[in-house]
Amino acid sequence: MKNNVIKVVLKKELLDMFRDKKTIIMSILIPILILPILSFVIGMATSSSEKKVQNNLKVAIVDKGNSNFKSFLKSQKNIKITESTNIKQDVKDGKILAAVTIPKGFDENINKDMNENITLTYDNSSSDGTQASEILNSYIEKYSKDIVSKRLEKRNIDSKILNPINVVQDTIEKKESGMGMLLLNVVVPLLLILGSVGNTVAPALDLGVGEKERGTLEPLLTTKANRMSLLWGKFLAITIMGLIVSLANIAGLLIAINQTGGIFQNAKDVNIGVGTIALIMILPIMLTMVFGALGLSISIYAKSSKEAQTYLSPVSIVAMILVYATMMKDGKSIETYFFNIPIANASCLMKEFLVGIHNYTHIGITFAWMILYIIASILFARYMFSKESVIFRA
Repeated sequence: MKNNVIKVVLKKELLDMFRDKKTIIMSILIPILILPILSFVIGMATSSSEKKVQNNLKVAIVDKGNSNFKSFLKSQKNIKITESTNIKQDVKDGKILAAVTIPKGFDENINKDMNENITLTYDNSSSDGTQASEILNSYIEKYSKDIVSKRLEKRNIDSKILNPINVVQDTIEKKESGMGMLLLNVVVPLLLILGSVGNTVAPALDLGVGEKERGTLEPLLTTKANRMSLLWGKFLAITIMGLIVSLANIAGLLIAINQTGGIFQNAKDVNIGVGTIALIMILPIMLTMVFGALGLSISIYAKSSKEAQTYLSPVSIVAMILVYATMMKDGKSIETYFFNIPIANASCLMKEFLVGIHNYTHIGITFAWMILYIIASILFARYMFSKESVIFRA
């Protein structure tokens, strides 16, 4: 009988959720679409900015002696020489990306086998300026190597003497796959954990304080369904919604990975097995259960949606801090104490799964804590639902 009541409550809550078009849009469509859209827009903007700098490098050259280096820079197809009367101001204002100042007597000193200084002025707070400086530094390095080669030739010395060791790169992953794995290691835990935390708030509010505000909670309590059956039905509805949102986030990520020109395109060649995905998906489901029960407890205690949001906001902020704290951790070198920190342990374990590490100690610690969190949050919700002073709090 009790199980039948839970099924009825669960069915009723899920139907109520999916009757609301806003729920479908906010919880399913937006998670599926937002990441591909962001990936495409950011990828296009980044690519456009890089091409703009590479193909149209606006540079001012101040040459106090009409040097050969100035002619060398002018011969580069992507450099556009621009006149400037105030170099620093023009660089700051973005009129030019960089400026090269060549001292007087530059060629004479170079020909005498002396060293010379070239001043490169650029805006290090600008991404375009930084990219421009990297391109110009590569030209300066090339010109410098040519000078060294000529000096060695005059002395009948092979220029290869300067490079006694050649490095042959032998990477574990392909270059593109490696970059893709790095990106997934940052994005996947962030996406799934924040989704689990954030997307339990709306249904928890609706199924708790929302019932109070609509005046439907009291009639529901007069039915044959006892309070624990109501709690389990609502709790399972939130958990299922959390699972759907996590799957929507994964679907959005897969779409973004298969985009051309998106920021995740390097992740196309990353091979993640079905078993790994299944293990990763367990963690956001467990977090959804924790925050679902916690959200229900706070929601049933609150007098209004506004009050409930006030109580739930710090919970979301703490969750964000903990997941962001592990964002840049390398999945292959995570210290054991991280697996004892709530939320951070789920993020770290996802990172280990993504790089193919299955440390049973870390898995055991994390899942033990997760089970403890779930039990504690459900017991807290049960306590809140059993108190009439809470449910009918005025």
